[in-house]
Amino acid sequence: MSTDLIKDNHHLLKVCILYEVRRKKPVFDSDRNFCKTVGQDVMEYTDFEFWYYRFHHGQADFDYDRSADPEPKTLVDMPVVLMTKIAGYLDPVERTHLRSMNHAIKAVADTFPPVFEKIDSTIMDTSLYWNLNNKNFSCYKQSSGCKLYKPNSSKTEESEECHIKKSLEYLAPVLKMPNIQVNHLSLHLSDETLNRDDLLPVPFNAKSVHIYGRNANKVIQFLSSMTPGHLESISIDGSFFERREDFRLIFETDQFKQAKSIKLKSSWISFTVADLANFSHLKSFKCELRSENAFEDVPRIQDIISTFEEFESCELAFLGGLDGFPIGQFAGALGEQIPEGPLKEGEHLSITHRYRIPESNQYLEFKVKDGGYRCMVNIVKVR
Repeated sequence: MSTDLIKDNHHLLKVCILYEVRRKKPVFDSDRNFCKTVGQDVMEYTDFEFWYYRFHHGQADFDYDRSADPEPKTLVDMPVVLMTKIAGYLDPVERTHLRSMNHAIKAVADTFPPVFEKIDSTIMDTSLYWNLNNKNFSCYKQSSGCKLYKPNSSKTEESEECHIKKSLEYLAPVLKMPNIQVNHLSLHLSDETLNRDDLLPVPFNAKSVHIYGRNANKVIQFLSSMTPGHLESISIDGSFFERREDFRLIFETDQFKQAKSIKLKSSWISFTVADLANFSHLKSFKCELRSENAFEDVPRIQDIISTFEEFESCELAFLGGLDGFPIGQFAGALGEQIPEGPLKEGEHLSITHRYRIPESNQYLEFKVKDGGYRCMVNIVKVR
């Protein structure tokens, strides 16, 4: 029999439901089989469920008039106390779906400040990936439109929209939820077309942020959207920055000035000893430092860092002059001897040096390890 004939005949539809009842399968499985037989959009689940249980209880009157029945309850008829309790069991990602249902449920969802441990987003010219508390989403550019993949689903969503616009339909509402708190936000900005205001509210409450970008102005734009003072840790991958001016602009932001920890990376630009003055307010920092005269600059590193009141530790990748032996230059400038003798397999040449902070019982402990064309310098304030 044609499925089109069944769809247009209420009696035949009820015969199909009665058949499902007599198969003695659970109602959800029965509805799935019913939809597979006659079509997905023929009958709402609530209607199928009504007739299923009516037939299950022996009431097989196909002509029963439902017009006198009370209006069926919906989700919004649920007591607010119960809705609040249910929302409390959901994680922040799951609660974002509640916000799109209606105003009543949205109001309940918004009573729970959304707190995310980690949000990662990678924006590229052919794809966009994002991770919300280890729930992965991805959207790929196609010849005409895009394909979207969501967590816990084997189905793909196809759209005629570009991959960035489609992704923002899911990601932007999450990031723009009222009072959102994020412990760590990571942004990989390989595509320069994304507008910050399309993705983030200003200000945005993140405790820690990592930003990679090819365009320094774009990186600074996104960094400036973070809440100064609330943002404690900043990591900037400026591998493609070509001007020292780019980092100077970062140093001038309120976010940098009020941060506690900084990590800076660049393939083309190294900092000098004089640049360390920008880090005087920090508890910790990590960067690459270049010196053309280690004999003069290394003692200055001691003198400068010893004045940092909040300082706890730092990691410096030190590049020396032209003799190609940075750890030798660093050790010599500290008055330390390079250890002699063979090294064990996997062991690196290293030295330890202590510098007492003037007029204090505290000192700086230097641990310097050979890294080939550079040496890694870890400095810790010991109290």
